[in-house]
Amino acid sequence: MKRLICVLLTAVLTLGLLLAAAPAEQAKEEPGVTVYFPNWNIYSDARCDVKGLPWDRLDCVNHAFWEVIPQDGGFAVVSTDPWADTDPDNPNAHFPQYAECAEKYPDTKILISIGGWTDSGHFSEMALTAESRGSFIRSCLDTLDAYPFLGGLDIDWEYPGVEREPEDESDEGCPVVGDDWTNYTLLLKELREALDEHFGQGTKLLTVCAGASVGWSLSKQDYASLHPYVDKINLMTYDMAGSWEENTGHHTALLGEVSADTAVKYLLEQGVPAEKITIGSPLYSHGWKIREATEEVVGAAADAIDDFTWHDLIAIEEAAVEEGTPGWHKGYDKEKEAAYLWNDDPESDDYLNFITYDSADSLAAKLAYINENKLGGLIVWEVHGDSIDRDWPMITEMHKGLHP
Repeated sequence: MKRLICVLLTAVLTLGLLLAAAPAEQAKEEPGVTVYFPNWNIYSDARCDVKGLPWDRLDCVNHAFWEVIPQDGGFAVVSTDPWADTDPDNPNAHFPQYAECAEKYPDTKILISIGGWTDSGHFSEMALTAESRGSFIRSCLDTLDAYPFLGGLDIDWEYPGVEREPEDESDEGCPVVGDDWTNYTLLLKELREALDEHFGQGTKLLTVCAGASVGWSLSKQDYASLHPYVDKINLMTYDMAGSWEENTGHHTALLGEVSADTAVKYLLEQGVPAEKITIGSPLYSHGWKIREATEEVVGAAADAIDDFTWHDLIAIEEAAVEEGTPGWHKGYDKEKEAAYLWNDDPESDDYLNFITYDSADSLAAKLAYINENKLGGLIVWEVHGDSIDRDWPMITEMHKGLHP
């Protein structure tokens, strides 16, 4: 009997130790609104500063961009514009403003986004070996130590496994110098482990950006293996059509063959939990001038015109007229949940112009989709595309839609 009691006590104690050692399962967070704030906003309108953001309606601010550079035989993470971000001689530097806002709005996370389209040139080289990854990770830890208000890192490598030549002198392109499929996962695994060891498990967020094209980008990364190491996978579900093409299309369709839905379903098939997936809403347009008048304006042969911010598009929306009256018209593709504008007034300089963008209607469809599919929220490029004069109407609707 005594021996049985000892065995039972030992079993109970062992179970208790195992439970104590096991990591606590984190509660699932509500879907949220993540906006990108580019550091070049400092050179635009004076209102485009950190303290002027609608912090009470934001769940996360991703500060863009920092970049990977070779340094001292290894790699480091540095700001793409230190004067704009951290220079103590700059009275409008972003990081001191972030520190103030972090105290006032502690529930809003602030992350640095590393990479971007033009600054992803050293990722593949950095991720190549354990030593090179380690030097980068140490630099990341040092940066987070230096700026305690930062809630983590957003890795915006555009894109692992996708070879791309630079477009101009300011563009690093995206060379592939090793097995990005494997090395990207190793980088995220080692970075996650280092963040948890240094700051405590789950204390700092680790998110990644991902292209929305399955064939061109998503299939080049091993999401089945890497998703346990990240908190969110931010799908950039915009630029799916654009003025670089010779036919009009939808650059941020929710449904259809080339759409947010297609990208989401691909990640779900790889085993990514729905709550880790976010989709994107662009606060800017792409556009074309249709070459010949046609009743089928979507898919028409066309040439590129300038893009607009959503703020600029308000005036066009408000000037829209009913069909049958020449001028701007609001269009909506219900099958793809995609909005567009076109002009059929031969007397207008805008005649045959076509604009693809996210309207209030297409945004509402995205918010319903996120909630119905229990996704992780919405990412926005970029925050100042919204109308500041009208008190951030799109950001407000995003917040209300995800926090009813």
